[in-house]
Amino acid sequence: MPTPDTVRGAGSSSELSLVPDVLAVEARKRALRRDVRRTRRAVSAPDAAAVDAAVAHVLLDCPLLAGARRVAAYTSLPGEPGTRTALAELRRRDVEVLLPVLLPDGDLDWELRPAGPTHGPLGVHAVASADLVVVPALAVDTAGRRLGQGGGSYDRALRRVPARVPVVAVVHDEELLDAAVSPLPALPHDRLVRAVVTPTRWLWLAT
Repeated sequence: MPTPDTVRGAGSSSELSLVPDVLAVEARKRALRRDVRRTRRAVSAPDAAAVDAAVAHVLLDCPLLAGARRVAAYTSLPGEPGTRTALAELRRRDVEVLLPVLLPDGDLDWELRPAGPTHGPLGVHAVASADLVVVPALAVDTAGRRLGQGGGSYDRALRRVPARVPVVAVVHDEELLDAAVSPLPALPHDRLVRAVVTPTRWLWLAT
């Protein structure tokens, strides 16, 4: 998004015209986040537990995981499609799991679970060593656009992931949108994901 100085110093009307577009996209994102969060808060504990188990089943059977020895993932928060069963099963299979650590500047460091010879955070570039990256999302569309929480942490982290490494988002079924009908709003800095996992299926996306 242009800074105030950029706007004040803009030398052409085309530069100034970018500002309303960015503001409109951000406004749409905020409205969508409110809607998804409200729906997620209404999910009961039994339903959340069933989703956690279902996500694990889909993710662990997904061919994206075949041969992966290190997976960057996350511990789901209340309301998010659960990842706790999946994480436990990955560890049982001796797959190394990188979990994010939020830094004061909003970037993501990474810790290894189970801990290896090096304890503590491994650095922001550790995500590049993963064979698969699993990320949270509030919604995803079939073109690979991802609606995050708005902090930009994962957009920064995903820039460090090699192009050969699949990035998969986890959402509820109703949070996977048809890009031809309901495309998610996006800005140039937003990073696309290559696949999605829901409680009922996984899908390659048109990225």
